[in-house]
Amino acid sequence: MEHKMEQLILKGLSILVDYKVPFLREWKEILPTLQYRNQSFVDEFDTILEYAIHQVVSKQVHSVDAFILSLLAEWQKRFTSTYDVNESIFLVTTIENIFHKLLAENPKATFHDHQAIQGFFLRILDQALITQDLENQSEKWANKMIATNVLPIKWVAIVKKEHEEFQIETIVCAGQEQQNSHLLDMCLTLKASQTEHLSTAIERLLGTNKENMPIIQIPCLNDFLLICLEDVEMEVNEHQTDFIKEMYLRQLKLDQLESKIGWKNASLLFLQHLLSARSADDAVKAVAKGLVEYMPFKRCGLFLYNEFEDKGIGVSGYNVSNPAVMQIREEIFKLPLIKSYLHSLTHSQPLYFTDAAEILPEKYVRTFQLKSVVVLPIFVPTKDKLLGIALLDQGENSQFTVSTQTLTTLIKFGHYAGELLYSIWDETLQHFGASDCLLTTREKEVLKLIAEGASINEAARELHLSSYTVRDYVSVIIQKLAAKNRTDAAVKAIRMKLIS
Repeated sequence: MEHKMEQLILKGLSILVDYKVPFLREWKEILPTLQYRNQSFVDEFDTILEYAIHQVVSKQVHSVDAFILSLLAEWQKRFTSTYDVNESIFLVTTIENIFHKLLAENPKATFHDHQAIQGFFLRILDQALITQDLENQSEKWANKMIATNVLPIKWVAIVKKEHEEFQIETIVCAGQEQQNSHLLDMCLTLKASQTEHLSTAIERLLGTNKENMPIIQIPCLNDFLLICLEDVEMEVNEHQTDFIKEMYLRQLKLDQLESKIGWKNASLLFLQHLLSARSADDAVKAVAKGLVEYMPFKRCGLFLYNEFEDKGIGVSGYNVSNPAVMQIREEIFKLPLIKSYLHSLTHSQPLYFTDAAEILPEKYVRTFQLKSVVVLPIFVPTKDKLLGIALLDQGENSQFTVSTQTLTTLIKFGHYAGELLYSIWDETLQHFGASDCLLTTREKEVLKLIAEGASINEAARELHLSSYTVRDYVSVIIQKLAAKNRTDAAVKAIRMKLIS
């Protein structure tokens, strides 16, 4: 199975090479818009993208994982700032969607090609972004290290090195040495060119080393462990430091593995949950319920875009009044959310807001007692199409934060939901969008005859109308149903159950 996945991801990499020229053309066209969001960061990202393309085209890529890690290393070498995770998610997804769009324009492209692109960019998110969210795990490791009593520890600090500068990521004190939280927070702001300077600064802040207790340093890949011992006479041997180092490295691997397995399992369970849907009603309920059941949220409201009415329509609520959600009909382009963030939504980017009043009408904020909220685009990457959004929160008047891992995982949830709903899109609009009002009775009569094989003149005779009038009806019907021609209109109308 692992070999099959590697083959799929390598195929995705080969597609990147094949579509290099049209991709760069599309990328340069949207670059000014992206730079408007955050020019300095996008410029840095563009530089790394050029480097990545050069590596791929010159066939210097031997494995996908090594390729991704080399890009991160190149970023650290070239730029003084670390990459912004949320912006990176947005830009990576934007690039993925460009390739889906290019594949959709190629009649020879297959669904397997789309899967290969999804697999490749999923691996990028997996390797480069999700594994960054490890702060809590570091603190757990430090507490575990103290609890083992391998060494008599007063405090332990985990130090990261970035661009010739050291910074404390986590610091934990032993039980009897608990410190004021403000002092510990101050320790986390410390930076220095040498780890010894950090040790001295921690000693002065915490006041834990009045008797000149020894502080040992243990290098672990790119990290350093600073450990202050209780016993001034203590002699630490190589076996003890190796044990601590191996324990730390093993914990890093486990944390990354758990992170990957956790979100992949959630995605798989969500996808399996969606596959049980047999109708439009089942599908929207499955999406709303699954986003709560398999992600860290308590409520969900699902809204789709009715292109015929140019409105957003409520279709399902989970742990929230379903009738209240389904009554919602809004001209979406008047909403603050769409006015300000449509570009992000059309690039699959989940958005987190501390205050829902920033983006939603006050009447809905009040009715549903909204506070913090996450907006998830329901997006079809293979068609480059935004179908709607899901609003997610932790309950009435709940203020909460959301992790990078959650936002990243939500991208795939939005894609899975989009693919399902797109496969039954006409039925869904018919069921929820009041589509039976799209066509007048006379238009349905005309279309029914056309569907049965009647010509314009034959339909005119049957309905006692002029052929010009029938032709006008057909033209209006095609426009209303966004059809290619009258045959396509008839097929769509039958699928949407507008005519039998």
